[in-house]
This record gives sequence, structure tokens and C-alpha cells, in this order.
Amino acid sequence: MKRIDKIILYSIFFIPVALLLGFVIWSAIFGKPLDELVKEDDLGEEFTGIVDTLYHEKQNHNVKIAGLSNGYKYQINGSWENEIKKGDSLSKKKGSFLLKVYKGNGQIITLDYRNTYLKE
Repeated sequence: MKRIDKIILYSIFFIPVALLLGFVIWSAIFGKPLDELVKEDDLGEEFTGIVDTLYHEKQNHNVKIAGLSNGYKYQINGSWENEIKKGDSLSKKKGSFLLKVYKGNGQIITLDYRNTYLKE
């Protein structure tokens, strides 16, 4: 194989790996911390609906999923699994850390995402 062919071949494989590694290092140094990204995701989430189905999604680390009447699939936090039952109504507003669970007997349970984060 000619020298120029080797250079081209190595460049095809080395440049994407180097760029990916550079991006990972750049994100680790200058990017937002993971806990901040999780909080932003939680604040940006908005949904309302009645729980039609409850199941465990094996492909996603066996996370419990609540299928809502409007088709939304809500991933239930592990510590909240006993609070949410089929027939309950769930409501989460954008910009809020609070999830309201309306029970059939009129009881309202308020679950706070901030209670699920790791304490420092």
C-alpha cells in the first residue's frame, strides 16, 4: 500500500474518533453538570391525563411506565411507584417540580421531583 493511501485510510478512522473524544472532553469541562441537566428536563416536562395502563419497560432498565389516556408515556420514579395506580389522574405543569396525583376518592397527592435528587 502506498504511503498516501495509508495516510488517507488512517485519517478516515482517526479524525472522527479524535473529534468525538474532543467533544466529550469539551462537554465534561465546559458543559452543564448532569444534575442540572436532569433538573432542566424535569422542569420542561408537561402532561395531564388519566393512567390507563401500568407496566415495566424491560428495554429501559425495567422502569415502571404509566400509559396516560392521551397517549403520553410517563416514566415513574422508583420511589413513587406505590403512589400511582391505574385510574389515577396525573398533572405536571411546565416550570414546576410538582406532580399532582388525583385519586378516585378525591384525595390529591403532591409529589416533588426535588425530593428524588441525590443530597449533597
